[in-house]
Amino acid sequence: MALKYVSLPLYEEQDYSYAIALEGDSYRLRFTYNSVMQLYTFSIANADQAVLISGVGLVPNYPMLADYIVGNLTGVLLLSPKSDKDIEFYKLYPDKIHLYYELSYIYDVPD
Repeated sequence: MALKYVSLPLYEEQDYSYAIALEGDSYRLRFTYNSVMQLYTFSIANADQAVLISGVGLVPNYPMLADYIVGNLTGVLLLSPKSDKDIEFYKLYPDKIHLYYELSYIYDVPD
């Protein structure tokens, strides 16, 4: 098995969505900033617009989706810092994660 990384864009807007193919299926990802929680959350819908998962916090260095069964997705989402500095930018600038983090979908593919 080999790991495959799919880079997922993060935008400046506080509510946005886009379609993307992951593991051969189409999905719609939606990201929403919650000013009360000071946190972005995400939702995933399938090609038929059926919501598979909703309102999950987007947090760094945690394998998001590992605790869920989401359609045919077998991998995880990982929010990684762009800098090696030991600063929690997501706490200092929670509405600016697009500047300080990269989001990837990571899954195993057969050799």
